[in-house]
Formats: sequence, structure tokens, C-alpha cells
Amino acid sequence: MELLAATEGSPCDAGFNSCSLLYKITGSEGFAADGGVVLDKIGQVLLILLAAVFLRWLANRAIERIIKQVTSIKGPQSIAELADKLGSGNARRDELLGDRGDKRAETLTGVLQHVSGIVIFTVAFMLVLSAFNVNLAPILASAGIAGIAIGFGAQNLVQDYLAGIFILIEDQYGVGDNVDVGDAQGTVVDMGLRVTTLRSLDGTLWYVRNGQILRVGNSSQSWAYVVVDTPLPPTADIDRAGEIITQVAEEFVADEDWSTHILKEPEYLGPVEMTIDEIKVRLGVRTTSDQQWAAGRELRLRVTEALRAAGIIDLASSGRIYVPRIANGGAAGAAGASGATGPTA
Repeated sequence: MELLAATEGSPCDAGFNSCSLLYKITGSEGFAADGGVVLDKIGQVLLILLAAVFLRWLANRAIERIIKQVTSIKGPQSIAELADKLGSGNARRDELLGDRGDKRAETLTGVLQHVSGIVIFTVAFMLVLSAFNVNLAPILASAGIAGIAIGFGAQNLVQDYLAGIFILIEDQYGVGDNVDVGDAQGTVVDMGLRVTTLRSLDGTLWYVRNGQILRVGNSSQSWAYVVVDTPLPPTADIDRAGEIITQVAEEFVADEDWSTHILKEPEYLGPVEMTIDEIKVRLGVRTTSDQQWAAGRELRLRVTEALRAAGIIDLASSGRIYVPRIANGGAAGAAGASGATGPTA
């Protein structure tokens, strides 16, 4: 209570403060006044730093929880179909999609936590300067001008980073997916917030800026529809060919090596195109995305072999047969043609 009482001749303000504490201990007015100011400033700085650390901890927790909810795997129909078809949906989903959700959450959480930390400690630094009576107006004005200049000069960079963040949040694609981003197509080998790296079929490595990706076609998300078009000769028995193709598809589905990759019964769609050279019939089957190309190759092989064994397609007589105008005896033929229009001997 003695510290709260106003001391006659004290250089300190009334109430409990660092100055009054030092004056009570030392009895020196000069030391109490100067030391009190220093201790007050140190206390303000420590309070600002503690508040910044606490706010950063709260922000990190909030960001982690929000990103975890946003990046959780949600499939409007693909995941439900996988779970219904494959039974152990979670295990199969992990096999097909991997731990993409965890990777996305980790990347986004790290980036946003880093940004929030910069913002919080920048504000804390400004408050510390303000506590020491530093005029912040010139600093803020310079920072504003510099920010505008950097903003104009780094528009594309900011655009790339923002696009990368939304690509991760929306799970448009991930490492290992086969995608078409317009000018480039291939397998995603690496993706960051600024650049996505693709490896095309011929081995070319493409570096695509995220801000330049206007559309994405992803062939590797959950399921795919394999289309098998079979060209037949114009004289082929279409009904018989359809029966054979349907039988091949049923045997393919019953095969233990492929049954786990089939999500829906195959559909024989019949003739879809007809020209003077061929009639094209179509078979469609829905498979898991990771086996769509292998399933397509296997189906084409089986259909071709079955049609060839049934005699519906014959490689020796397939295609057009061109007869040259001048063959053996062409001179005699020409003479005969001219004799047909002229007098005979």
C-alpha cells in the first residue's frame, strides 16, 4: 500500500509503476525516473511480443483446422461409386488417391501460417517502434509506395500464387495425375504454388505457370470411361459381331485380374459410324482411373482376336483393293479400246 500512496517529492506519477518501485527501493529521483522509463518500455515490448506469439499460435491452430476441413476428400459421385463398388472404400480410395489430402493440407497450412506469421510480427514490430515514439508515418508511406510498385511489377507472380492456392484447395489435380492443361499434356511430376511440372508421353518436361492454366482436364480422378471402337468391313454381320463383342466384355468382367477394376457393367452401343470402307461399332466400360489404359488395351486385344477367330475380320482382305489402269496387256487393251471406236479391218 505504501507504493500506491503518493510520495512527497517523488518524480513518479501517482500509482504503482516502475518509477515508483525504483524510487521506493533506491530513493534516487534521477535513477527512478530514467530506470522507470526503460522498464516501462521493456514491459511494453514484452507485452507486445507475448501478444504476437499468442495471436500467431491462435492463427496457426485456426488455419490448421480450417485447411483440414477444406481439403478433406469429397467426391460428389466418384468416391461414392468407388465405395459402393469396391466394398472397402477407404482402403481403395487411399490406393487410388493416395495421401493427397494430407499433402494438400500440409502445403496450404505451411504457406498460410507463414503468411500470417509475417503479418502478425510486422504489426508487432510497428507497435514496438510506436512504443519508442518513432514516427511511423514516413515508414508507412514508403511501404505503401513500395507495395504499389511491387504490385504492378509482380502481378503475374501474385496471380500464379493465388491460382496455385485455389488449385490445391479445390484438388483439381495432384502429383501422379494425367492432366491436360491446354498447351501441355502429361503426368504431373511436381506442383507448387507458382509452377506445375508435367512430363509428357515423349518425355518432354513442361513447366506451366499456375496463373496461365485456364482449364484442366484430369484423366486420373477415381474412375474413367474406356471407349473401344472396332472397325468392321462393310459386308460384316453386325449382329453377330455385336454378340461376340458382348461375350468378350462379359468374360473380361468375370476375369479375376480385371473384375476389381470394373465399376459398371460394359455397354455395347452398336454401330456409331459408317463409311464406304468400314462400319465402326463401340463398346464402353467404366473402370478405375489407374487401370483405364491397361483395360482398354486388353479389351481391344481380346475383341480383335475373337472377331478374327470367328472370321468376321480378315486381315488378308481388309481395306480397299486398288486396280491400276495399266496392267499386263495394257497396250492390247488400249488398242482394243481404240478399235471399238474406229473401223475394223
